[in-house]
Amino acid sequence: MITIGIVDNDRFALPMLDMPLTDIPGPEICRRVRAASSDIVVLGITSYSLDHYRQLAIDAGAQGLIAKSVTPKELAEAMRNVLVRPFPGFPTTEQAHGSIVSASARRSRTLSKREREVLGLYADNYSTA
Repeated sequence: MITIGIVDNDRFALPMLDMPLTDIPGPEICRRVRAASSDIVVLGITSYSLDHYRQLAIDAGAQGLIAKSVTPKELAEAMRNVLVRPFPGFPTTEQAHGSIVSASARRSRTLSKREREVLGLYADNYSTA
């Protein structure tokens, strides 16, 4: 589930991603958003341990991570704050975009065309059979 925190002029100004999604995990959605854009701030949210998802959220390019247990006032404050600057230890949108894009370029240089094709099929839920 993607929860939209703030919508500005028909554009998502702050998507909030649930980290432990079943079909496609929040960090993967974040990574895809970050690979495509350097200007969308992403805030992760989870009911699980923040310690468990913190590094995953950072590596995926999020600008912050909060617990679902926060009060509405704390949620609003976190949303306002993350739009101004990333949470401590989290990258800016530009830093995260650069990191994701360069990592993707390195990975694609190390795999053959066929290997990338097979991985794409796995990503689309095809099985080995």
